[in-house]
Amino acid sequence: NRESGIDQQYLPRHIAVIMDGNRRHGKMKYGNATRGHWDGCETLVAFTKWCIDEGIQILTVYAFSTENWDRNPTEVSALMAIFCKYCDELRVEALKLGIRVCVLTTDDEKIPDNVKGGVDRVVLETRHCDKFTLNICLSYGGRSEITNACKGIARDVQSGLIADINQVDESEVQKRMLTRHCCF
Repeated sequence: NRESGIDQQYLPRHIAVIMDGNRRHGKMKYGNATRGHWDGCETLVAFTKWCIDEGIQILTVYAFSTENWDRNPTEVSALMAIFCKYCDELRVEALKLGIRVCVLTTDDEKIPDNVKGGVDRVVLETRHCDKFTLNICLSYGGRSEITNACKGIARDVQSGLIADINQVDESEVQKRMLTRHCCF
């Protein structure tokens, strides 16, 4: 069911997508930003299935950045409600399709408990799936991820696990990145 027709040897193994424009889409189409976010969820499901059909192995979606917490509280609350409901629907679909779901976060303190519960459940119940990996970046910041990786290296240097600064290379940094499970 491959749609692209591209020779599989030229396809990427891993695609990353920033889920941007859902709010604008919702305002333009429905006069309501929240409806656009629901449409974004449906698009994500369709795109995930397309990736699987094409033979792509990993999809990372940047769904909610740490900067998004600064949005209007009503919109943030609506987005968290969508995440909560979507986690359960995603879990069911992921189990059917063999999709391992990983949720990557650099700041989980603001994520409401009901969303954390849904996230934990979908991650736990799909951890054995091996046909496809879907990484969802939730409350994620790229700069924070790099900072956290550097702090991990600094801790290892302080504790003596890394004895020589020349041991710090790309591999040492990658071990501390949230996508370390994607590098094989």
